[in-house]
Amino acid sequence: MLGSQNFSLMKISNFPSSAVVATASLFLWSCSNEPSVQKYKVAKAPAAVETSSASEPGTVSDTGLPFTWVVPAGWVDGKASSMRLASYNVAFSDGSVGDFSLVQLGGGAGGVMANINRWRGQIGLGDAAPEELAENAHMHTTGQGMEYLHITLINEDNPSSAIIAGIFERPGFTLFAKLSASKVGVLEAQNSFEAFCNSIVFKDV
Repeated sequence: MLGSQNFSLMKISNFPSSAVVATASLFLWSCSNEPSVQKYKVAKAPAAVETSSASEPGTVSDTGLPFTWVVPAGWVDGKASSMRLASYNVAFSDGSVGDFSLVQLGGGAGGVMANINRWRGQIGLGDAAPEELAENAHMHTTGQGMEYLHITLINEDNPSSAIIAGIFERPGFTLFAKLSASKVGVLEAQNSFEAFCNSIVFKDV
């Protein structure tokens, strides 16, 4: 849901495509004020056989929320916050440590573009228009078959500032998975971040 901009990256199937490219994962939207969004299917993660309320890597974390997730190897519990459902620290080869948060907000949470531009401001970038997101915003599919928007934001003028995020739109709420890190960290964390997002299972499906 994108509020007044009438722009929903999460419901790409509702929009007609202007071209079909010979790649099953790429679709171009016909609306001139909307970005071209690539669509990926992430390989389904091996099913976890244990369920735990603790943040143990490789096990399903079930804290009583409407969804569960699996903590990637190398991620350790981070600082707790009343806003966060989960918080992890992720170490990288350049010595930096990324900060991961999982946050659930009601309804459309102000709109996808508003949240993306807020994150851009956090790393020193100006606001972007929807059509500018084509190169770094892509639709991915979890192992459960749920689509989410995957976005990578990097401030090339300040390599210490970058963000990877996943936005899941669900009836009644929006779920945000976000990793703030350096450029090196963001590039290193792509696989583990996608594995986390891919592991999310919604109980109402």
